Amino acid sequence: NYSLSITKGSLKHRSSRGFNADVSGQKGPVPGAITVALTGTDVDLSQLTVPGIVELTNLDDTNFFEFGIYDPDTGAFYPLGEVLAGESYPLRLSRNLQEQYAGTGTAGGGETARLRLMANGAELNAYVGAFEA
Repeated sequence: NYSLSITKGSLKHRSSRGFNADVSGQKGPVPGAITVALTGTDVDLSQLTVPGIVELTNLDDTNFFEFGIYDPDTGAFYPLGEVLAGESYPLRLSRNLQEQYAGTGTAGGGETARLRLMANGAELNAYVGAFEA
Protein backbone atom coordinates (compact mmCIF):
# COMPACT_ATOMS: atom_id res chain seq x y z
CA ASN A 1 0.00 0.00 0.00
CA TYR A 2 1.09 3.52 -0.60
CA SER A 3 -0.40 6.96 -0.45
CA LEU A 4 0.54 10.21 -2.11
CA SER A 5 -0.38 13.64 -0.82
CA ILE A 6 0.71 16.82 -2.63
CA THR A 7 -0.25 20.34 -1.60
CA LYS A 8 0.94 23.31 -3.63
CA GLY A 9 -0.97 26.53 -3.23
CA SER A 10 -4.63 25.73 -3.85
CA LEU A 11 -3.79 22.36 -5.46
CA LYS A 12 -4.50 19.44 -3.18
CA HIS A 13 -3.89 16.00 -4.65
CA ARG A 14 -4.34 12.76 -2.74
CA SER A 15 -4.28 9.18 -3.89
CA SER A 16 -3.94 5.84 -2.19
CA ARG A 17 -3.23 2.57 -3.93
CA GLY A 18 -2.56 -0.97 -2.90
CA PHE A 19 -1.43 -4.09 -4.67
CA ASN A 20 -0.01 -7.49 -3.88
CA ALA A 21 3.30 -8.26 -5.55
CA ASP A 22 3.71 -11.97 -6.13
CA VAL A 23 7.26 -13.25 -6.26
CA SER A 24 8.01 -16.92 -6.88
CA GLY A 25 11.77 -16.72 -6.31
CA GLN A 26 13.39 -17.55 -3.01
CA LYS A 27 15.99 -14.75 -2.82
CA GLY A 28 15.66 -11.32 -1.28
CA PRO A 29 15.85 -8.78 0.01
CA VAL A 30 19.31 -8.11 -1.42
CA PRO A 31 21.79 -6.42 -1.17
CA GLY A 32 20.55 -4.51 1.94
CA ALA A 33 22.25 -1.38 3.31
CA ILE A 34 24.91 0.06 0.99
CA THR A 35 27.15 3.12 0.85
CA VAL A 36 26.37 5.32 -2.15
CA ALA A 37 29.36 7.24 -3.53
CA LEU A 38 29.33 10.59 -5.33
CA THR A 39 30.80 8.79 -8.35
CA GLY A 40 28.12 6.11 -8.16
CA THR A 41 27.70 2.65 -6.69
CA ASP A 42 26.52 -0.36 -8.68
CA VAL A 43 23.77 -2.38 -6.99
CA ASP A 44 24.78 -6.03 -6.70
CA LEU A 45 21.82 -8.11 -7.85
CA SER A 46 23.93 -11.19 -8.63
CA GLN A 47 22.01 -13.32 -6.10
CA LEU A 48 18.81 -12.91 -8.13
CA THR A 49 18.15 -15.07 -11.17
CA VAL A 50 15.42 -12.69 -12.36
CA PRO A 51 15.01 -9.28 -10.63
CA GLY A 52 11.55 -8.33 -9.41
CA ILE A 53 10.32 -5.81 -6.85
CA VAL A 54 12.91 -3.50 -5.27
CA GLU A 55 12.54 -0.96 -2.50
CA LEU A 56 14.92 2.02 -2.61
CA THR A 57 15.29 3.92 0.68
CA ASN A 58 17.48 6.95 1.35
CA LEU A 59 18.85 6.70 4.91
CA ASP A 60 20.44 10.16 4.78
CA ASP A 61 18.96 13.20 6.56
CA THR A 62 20.21 15.77 4.05
CA ASN A 63 21.35 14.51 0.64
CA PHE A 64 19.54 12.73 -2.16
CA PHE A 65 20.60 10.04 -4.61
CA GLU A 66 19.77 9.35 -8.21
CA PHE A 67 19.08 5.89 -9.58
CA GLY A 68 19.53 4.79 -13.15
CA ILE A 69 21.45 2.59 -15.55
CA TYR A 70 25.22 2.55 -15.80
CA ASP A 71 26.93 1.17 -18.90
CA PRO A 72 30.48 0.11 -18.00
CA ASP A 73 31.33 -0.33 -21.69
CA THR A 74 30.91 3.41 -22.32
CA GLY A 75 31.19 4.76 -18.76
CA ALA A 76 27.81 6.49 -19.21
CA PHE A 77 25.24 6.88 -16.41
CA TYR A 78 21.60 7.35 -17.43
CA PRO A 79 19.65 8.79 -14.46
CA LEU A 80 16.03 7.71 -14.19
CA GLY A 81 14.87 9.08 -10.84
CA GLU A 82 15.76 10.55 -7.46
CA VAL A 83 15.18 9.50 -3.86
CA LEU A 84 15.29 12.51 -1.54
CA ALA A 85 16.51 12.40 2.07
CA GLY A 86 14.33 10.06 4.11
CA GLU A 87 12.22 8.89 1.16
CA SER A 88 11.47 5.32 0.10
CA TYR A 89 9.94 3.93 -3.11
CA PRO A 90 8.98 0.50 -4.45
CA LEU A 91 9.71 -0.30 -8.11
CA ARG A 92 9.42 -3.35 -10.30
CA LEU A 93 12.70 -3.96 -12.10
CA SER A 94 12.69 -5.19 -15.67
CA ARG A 95 13.42 -8.90 -16.03
CA ASN A 96 15.83 -7.76 -18.77
CA LEU A 97 17.63 -5.22 -16.56
CA GLN A 98 21.19 -6.13 -17.58
CA GLU A 99 20.49 -6.89 -21.24
CA GLN A 100 21.57 -4.75 -24.16
CA TYR A 101 19.39 -4.47 -27.26
CA ALA A 102 21.12 -4.03 -30.59
CA GLY A 103 17.99 -2.99 -32.46
CA THR A 104 14.24 -3.30 -32.52
CA GLY A 105 13.29 -6.44 -30.66
CA THR A 106 16.73 -8.03 -30.88
CA ALA A 107 18.92 -8.70 -27.90
CA GLY A 108 22.59 -8.18 -28.52
CA GLY A 109 25.66 -8.36 -26.36
CA GLY A 110 25.95 -9.79 -22.89
CA GLU A 111 24.90 -8.67 -19.48
CA THR A 112 26.71 -5.37 -19.03
CA ALA A 113 24.30 -2.62 -17.95
CA ARG A 114 23.95 -2.11 -14.19
CA LEU A 115 21.51 -0.52 -11.78
CA ARG A 116 23.49 2.30 -10.18
CA LEU A 117 22.85 4.78 -7.39
CA MET A 118 24.71 8.10 -7.36
CA ALA A 119 24.85 10.35 -4.29
CA ASN A 120 24.40 14.10 -4.56
CA GLY A 121 26.14 16.42 -2.09
CA ALA A 122 27.95 13.77 -0.04
CA GLU A 123 28.40 10.04 0.23
CA LEU A 124 25.36 8.50 1.94
CA ASN A 125 23.79 5.26 3.11
CA ALA A 126 20.83 3.69 1.36
CA TYR A 127 18.80 0.53 1.73
CA VAL A 128 18.15 -1.55 -1.39
CA GLY A 129 15.83 -4.51 -0.90
CA ALA A 130 15.43 -6.41 -4.19
CA PHE A 131 13.48 -9.66 -4.48
CA GLU A 132 13.67 -12.38 -7.09
CA ALA A 133 10.66 -12.37 -9.42
